[in-house]
Amino acid sequence: MKDDDELFAEITGQADKAVANTREMDIHALAAALGQRFRHRRVEDIEEQLKAVFRARRLSWRE
Repeated sequence: MKDDDELFAEITGQADKAVANTREMDIHALAAALGQRFRHRRVEDIEEQLKAVFRARRLSWRE
């Protein structure tokens, strides 16, 4: 579970950055980058988790 905890911390950190950033973030590119670091999860799963966190924070993104 440690890997998942680190992944979620990274996802929430990226959402924090998106709040401060006025531009929309490229969710797919971000998921691909995180997928290189967190190989225990599929890029598609990471992308869905990113979207869930961004939705919860009412952030927009670019696909």
